[in-house]
Amino acid sequence: MIKRVLVPIACIVLFTSLFCSQGYGQGFGVVDEAAAGNFFVVGARALGMGGAHIAVASDATALVYNPAGLARVTRIEFSGGLTHQRMNNKTKFALQAQQEMGFDDGRLQNNTRFSSANVVLPVPTYRGSLVLALGVNRVKSFDRTMQFFTEDDDTSRTAIESETGGLYLWSLGGAVDISPNISVGAAINLWTGKDSYTWFYDRIPIASSGPGITIDDAIKDRYSGFNAKFGFRIQPNKYLILGGTIDSPVTYTVEEDWIEITDGVGGSEYADGTYEYKVSLPFGLGAGFALQFENLTLAGDVNYADWTQMEYKRYEYAAEANRLIKETYIDALRFNLGAEYLIPSVGTSLRVGFYHDPLPYKSRWVEKNRNFFTAGVGFLIDQVMILDIAWAHGSWELQEVTPELTEKYTTDRIFVSVAYRL
Repeated sequence: MIKRVLVPIACIVLFTSLFCSQGYGQGFGVVDEAAAGNFFVVGARALGMGGAHIAVASDATALVYNPAGLARVTRIEFSGGLTHQRMNNKTKFALQAQQEMGFDDGRLQNNTRFSSANVVLPVPTYRGSLVLALGVNRVKSFDRTMQFFTEDDDTSRTAIESETGGLYLWSLGGAVDISPNISVGAAINLWTGKDSYTWFYDRIPIASSGPGITIDDAIKDRYSGFNAKFGFRIQPNKYLILGGTIDSPVTYTVEEDWIEITDGVGGSEYADGTYEYKVSLPFGLGAGFALQFENLTLAGDVNYADWTQMEYKRYEYAAEANRLIKETYIDALRFNLGAEYLIPSVGTSLRVGFYHDPLPYKSRWVEKNRNFFTAGVGFLIDQVMILDIAWAHGSWELQEVTPELTEKYTTDRIFVSVAYRL
């Protein structure tokens, strides 16, 4: 998304008359591409283990993590899941002198969503394994929010920023054993999704200190694109599993509708428009390991993407947007760690994990990077049904440079997944 209505966000809010001496009447804005990063873990078992699943996935979630893991499925499987996210934002001035103006407010955002539906079909073979799978999974989340209020002797100002949506991955994949301990797999993916962004700003004069103004803007983007994922899984001995993946680049077609409404001293102004552009995201590389003991599994993953290679196409301001990508974005290495302990006597698995999901921005915009702690439990019911429940708690902080703002986010996520095997 290219936020043309926020040029830039900080100066519109805080507030041209107080802190910003430069004018910003240009037609472009800032680049804030929600599709860059923002991976939303798929599956309650995976979340409980901190998302470390490249070497571990042996169910329908292998479509997302490592298609080669599908070769471990031996029975027809149907699965689905729901997610709930509770996100809280606190925004304040970074400088103590500015904090005394009363600028400190928070906003809460809750979302419950369908997260996955998959079917896995093992194909009878004379030797080895051949497995096909089809499914849809919510793999990226665009949800975030911000609200703040400040008041001085002359004016009160309120601002609310909100963004919701995400991307779903419609996948058709399969895996085969090419030797007793080596599997390879691939998936063809259709990406679809929406991103709804709103910005509201209200300036109210106190004791007729000046004109008031209300700004109410909205951007709605619809994403679509294709790519492929390839993976391998090697088990050199009974204790160790290794996995690796390659995600091909994806080019999204983005259909955007935007509205700008301004009510001020000169009356009401309304503008809207629709246009289409493309944005290309780079290769993604992943590697994982798992150590399996009698009832204990330890796992770890790393995933790499160079977001500076992101590129806008067929867009009026593409050259400027692509220049800003180089100035704003970095390459990022996400890592995941997890453990699972099976209690065979009661058919229950206990899980814990941690993952570091770095924001794809340069350090001057990141006060504290994104970290999550996770826990989960799984139940095997009548040898045919698996119920998995997981929870994750995460936090991160962003900062604006002009003026100096700090946005502190905390989030709690609850995942519930059910699988039935014939």
